[in-house]
Amino acid sequence: MSTTQVTKKKRRVSIVMKFNLLTIFIILVTSAGISYFIIRNTTSHIYRSLVNHGLIIASMVSQTSEYSIYTGDRESMRQTIESLEVDEDIAYVCFLDKRKRQLMCKSFKSGLIIPPAPATNMANSSFPPPLLHEEFINTEDGNRYISVLSPVIGLINNKSADDLLTTGKNGNQEIIGYVHLGLSLQNLYKRIRQFQISTSAFTLLFIFVGIMLTLFLTKRITAPIERLSLITKKVSDGVFEHVVHVHTNDEISDLATVFNNMISRLRAYRCAIESHNKELMDTNEKLLQEIATRKQIEKALEEKTREIIRSNKDLEQFAYIVSHDLQEPLRKVMVFSDRLVMKHGEVLNNEGRDYIERMRNASRRMQTLITDLLAYSRVATQNSLFTPVDLAKIVQDVINDLEIQIERTKGCINVGNLPVINADAVQMRQLFQNLIGNALKYHLKDVPPHIEIQAQCLGSLKQDHTQTSHHNGFCEITVADNGIGFDEKYAEYIFGIFQRLHRRDEYEGTGIGLSLCRKIVERHGGTITATSAPGKGAKFVIVLPVDQIKGKEDEKHQEAIYYLNSGRRS
Repeated sequence: MSTTQVTKKKRRVSIVMKFNLLTIFIILVTSAGISYFIIRNTTSHIYRSLVNHGLIIASMVSQTSEYSIYTGDRESMRQTIESLEVDEDIAYVCFLDKRKRQLMCKSFKSGLIIPPAPATNMANSSFPPPLLHEEFINTEDGNRYISVLSPVIGLINNKSADDLLTTGKNGNQEIIGYVHLGLSLQNLYKRIRQFQISTSAFTLLFIFVGIMLTLFLTKRITAPIERLSLITKKVSDGVFEHVVHVHTNDEISDLATVFNNMISRLRAYRCAIESHNKELMDTNEKLLQEIATRKQIEKALEEKTREIIRSNKDLEQFAYIVSHDLQEPLRKVMVFSDRLVMKHGEVLNNEGRDYIERMRNASRRMQTLITDLLAYSRVATQNSLFTPVDLAKIVQDVINDLEIQIERTKGCINVGNLPVINADAVQMRQLFQNLIGNALKYHLKDVPPHIEIQAQCLGSLKQDHTQTSHHNGFCEITVADNGIGFDEKYAEYIFGIFQRLHRRDEYEGTGIGLSLCRKIVERHGGTITATSAPGKGAKFVIVLPVDQIKGKEDEKHQEAIYYLNSGRRS
């Protein structure tokens, strides 16, 4: 038997029903809450009033009955009891001696058994002791009562009873008896029930009025919304000939007006769309033709880019091979010139020795040139992996290597906080070797070279250069010196291969150093620029990414960008 899936249709509840249920629910909850709060607070107030009333009566009776209790005057006690009988809330009255034995008691309620007096707290040492009250249930009639016990305080000075009235405050004060008073809660419950009935009646009236007002508002508010919803469904089906008529002057009327204006504009838009359909079809055909042409151009560009990359790689390979092939005859020239000096140096005149020395110097320059050219060609061919490199350690190693040159020129190098980046450690060493070496070489006469190496973070990098937790940011490294400087118009010229601003007899070198620096920086996805002025020193600014792009496709993309940039510079 096949299993059938039965989708239960969700019951649709209209906005009128939702509005009515929500409003009625709010009215009921609010009314019930207010009524509960009023009844609860009023009941508590009536109860506290009754207790306070009993405490006050008991306190007054204890003050007026001091003499009668002390002397045992029963007539005075009876008169006091009769004066309290008119109070409907008092159920019974008892006069007790200081040991709580009954002197005189009277119950005002039939069937009421007078309970024992409340027990006093012996641990309470305060004097006079506070009034006590407690609630109890009479077992005969089942009604609830409140028992109040008030102490009677007297001044005793070992005098006769006749002298008690004239005794001042010089005597000792002590408890001479108690007044035990009972309060009935029947009248309290009656008043509470009356208040509850009146409050409930008022609450029902409030609910009734609220429901009537809700139904009225529903008719005035939701009926136009229903008409608007019906016409909206027709508009969604493409029927724009209907309008909404609302006879109220409120926000719903404004909504209906806006809706009617929208329908009018939709009709106009539909006519405009139908009239422009043909133009759109023609435009689409033209766009398809342009897309096909663009794809052909992009394909040709990709082929041209691959051809450029292949050609440049061939050129690099050619430079590498030529550099190695030139090494062998050059070494032979240097070896034979050395042998010639060693074996026949004595028979040569000064002019011959000068020719041989010039030949040896030229050979050494040629060897240096070939070595630099080989290092230049290896920048892109040696695809070493990028690893975390501490630039501070690299710079320190370079300074150690140039220690003799620094001592000879009396130079000073200040190194700031340098970051840790992902790079080729060997090429980073070549980069700083050339920059620091040039700064030491091109210094002012009789002025010791002073070199400043600083770094700062760009983009999303943190300010702590010693940490490696950077996120796709860049670091800017500056190498500034106080050397001879150069004219600003040669700022790009000096980065060209074999480009020099001075004669060979003034400053040694092959003119490949700065070109090698630029190629290393660009292989790492960065930039290098220079600013200077004659006699004012030079400043090289290097911007390198902290994290390198992963993947072979990205490396190819970087190589393509490098070759295209090289073509533009040339």
